[in-house]
Amino acid sequence: MIQFRDVSKKFGDEISILDKVSFSIDKGSFAFLIGNTGSGKTTIFRLIIRDLFPTEGNIVIDDLDVTNLPKNKVPHLRRKVGTVFQDLKLLMDRTVIENVILPLELSGFREKEAKDKAVEVLINVGLEGKLDKFPLQLSGGERQRVAIARALVFNPEIILADEPTGNLDLQTSFQILDLLESINKKGTTVFMATHNERIIEKTDKKVMLIEKGSIVEKNNKKEVKHAS
Repeated sequence: MIQFRDVSKKFGDEISILDKVSFSIDKGSFAFLIGNTGSGKTTIFRLIIRDLFPTEGNIVIDDLDVTNLPKNKVPHLRRKVGTVFQDLKLLMDRTVIENVILPLELSGFREKEAKDKAVEVLINVGLEGKLDKFPLQLSGGERQRVAIARALVFNPEIILADEPTGNLDLQTSFQILDLLESINKKGTTVFMATHNERIIEKTDKKVMLIEKGSIVEKNNKKEVKHAS
């Protein structure tokens, strides 16, 4: 479960991004976060993985109090929460499999074990024929699949996907959505930020809109504003 409890985030004295935001996402569910550019979607994701600290409030991931998590426990959190970053953060001078192996090697996995795991997740995301390609040799959708594979290597309980369809055509966008839904069906919680209205129009999943620092939850065409 992901819980935000009266979370505020300010940058300096003037810029307020989140204002006492509270919401929860059930374990094993799939939820969308929508909002204009600069509304705070990426900030929420960065708070979840302790890349940022809240100005006020608490964030809890299952049994972990993220806000007060000791520094030496942060790597554990980031294995529990796999992140697909908006800019993908792929290394262009490394092959597909090398990009996916890297976080495993940095975490102390043996070479064979890391390679076997990387091959497994790349096959699972449909890239079995692309392991030795470089990112620039791939389509946008294929690069997105590499980023998703890398996020899956530690068997995370949660996947954060920050605008994974942002630069893709509609058909490819729905293919990426199908992949994330298949991951969710295996029990992984998926929290996805998007501005793709066509995806939101067709979903029956939880949708949260962030605007003016607050969360508005949109369920079955009803809007419920969370206290802020």
